Amino acid sequence: MKKIVICGGHLTPALALIEEFQSKKDIQLSFLGRKFSTEGSKNLSAEYQSITKLPVKFYSLTAGRLQRKFTKFTIPALLKIPIGFIQSFIYLIIIRPNLVISFGGYLSLPVVFSAWLLGIRSITHEQSITLGLANKINSLFVKKTYLSWNKSAEQLNTANYKVIGNLTRTLVLKKEASDQKINEFLKNKKKIIFVTGGNQGSHFLNQMVFSLMPELKDYAIFHQVGTANFKGDLDHSKGIKEENYFAQSYLDSKNIGAIFQRADLIISRSGANTIWDLAILAKVSILIPLPIAAAGEQEANAKILERAKSAILLDQKATSSQVLKQKIDYIFRSLPKFQKNAQAFSKTLPKNATQILTSQILKLIES
Repeated sequence: MKKIVICGGHLTPALALIEEFQSKKDIQLSFLGRKFSTEGSKNLSAEYQSITKLPVKFYSLTAGRLQRKFTKFTIPALLKIPIGFIQSFIYLIIIRPNLVISFGGYLSLPVVFSAWLLGIRSITHEQSITLGLANKINSLFVKKTYLSWNKSAEQLNTANYKVIGNLTRTLVLKKEASDQKINEFLKNKKKIIFVTGGNQGSHFLNQMVFSLMPELKDYAIFHQVGTANFKGDLDHSKGIKEENYFAQSYLDSKNIGAIFQRADLIISRSGANTIWDLAILAKVSILIPLPIAAAGEQEANAKILERAKSAILLDQKATSSQVLKQKIDYIFRSLPKFQKNAQAFSKTLPKNATQILTSQILKLIES
């Protein structure tokens, strides 16, 4: 039995890889990740909710990080950094994996470094066009770095890399949701707008939706509020009883494909995995990058689709609810043009990253 440990803060590609490996009975998968969504939160993280439903052993990791602004959790987060390394070291000794696979983020760093100390081989995959700090460091300790975009290679201090694209879940291509309530809502005859701030959610996007609801009666709004429930956003969404509004905290993989496929417009942050899914599925979008994202990562991601002319990029500081409403109306007036651009860009992207990475992994664990 070959053992593989998967780690990192980017859940989407990890799920795509796990999905690919589920048919291989001679491989045992373990996942090292956070149990709760954010510091101080009692809400379960998206990775914990997803991974624990799969035949994958979940190990809760208490990793610390450098926060981009000072909060009451900044000092405790710094104090957790050595705890994360100690935990990772112990977990790897217990599991004794043949390979560690990292998907970036601060959660991956202690695992990759501990694996290096123990002589366990690792590889890492970067989803964003701008390399995160964790993967810049990870690349010094792994056997190989895999990239989604050619331009990312300019930021590496190693020639040991391969560009394969991002990993795509087959469930993203599924047109039917497992939740029948979602299926019923998606049959709406109105144009559907999917608003998502990612797994944890975006308070800014949530507030935009709440304030605009009286002006969005001509559209059907599917709203992923997020698991964090920041400032009571989730509670607020439950109080909206409009027929053209449907809200959920977290979207299971079995439902996300149907929503992506049916949505006419997606309003979102611009995390790397969201951008890839939008590009592959040829979806039209309005993107509002997270201002505090590391090194302007989300803005760089959003510009990929802006250059492809399939998306409108907005600066959060200059975006009011009325500005957003104007852009929504503009896109729907020009929807065929945006859709044509999105389809043209989609055809330029590699579609088999999951299969390529799986093949590389199998070669490594057998060698």
